[in-house]
Amino acid sequence: MPFAGEPSPLSSDPTALCAGYLDWYATVLLRRLEGLSDVQVRTPAVPSGWSLLGLVQHSACVRRFWVRHVFSGEDVDFSWPGTAEQEWVPRPEDTVAGVSAFYRGEHENSLRVLRSHDAATTATRAYGGTGTRPTLAWIAFHLLQESARHAGHADVARELLDGATELDP
Repeated sequence: MPFAGEPSPLSSDPTALCAGYLDWYATVLLRRLEGLSDVQVRTPAVPSGWSLLGLVQHSACVRRFWVRHVFSGEDVDFSWPGTAEQEWVPRPEDTVAGVSAFYRGEHENSLRVLRSHDAATTATRAYGGTGTRPTLAWIAFHLLQESARHAGHADVARELLDGATELDP
């Protein structure tokens, strides 16, 4: 995935802006892994116990759930990483390259779906026992807010791990 910059301030298409910001935050998240050792990416950053590698893995699982499972109705294999709690904890055999590839694949699928469907399209499945099938617009903005939050989490985790505060983008 090439490194994305922030979308143009002249853009006025909400779908394009949302896709652009999702891409930018994906770039930010993956860049926070660069230059760290395997031990560092697995080191819990905060008392709740998540690591940078776990944060990226969780973010991929979130995209998989909302876009592939809820919106597209795919019968997605959730046996890995397992429960919602387990998606935050990489297995010993998981690598930065492997988790990053998983994230990139789910991210790129999300962008494809967002760009190829009308934002008003209703999801195939309801979620969380609500009976509500959200629109693609809602899912996209939900992913956007989650991506922004986690990019900020990654910034803080990286600073706590090695003091880095100025990582492009």
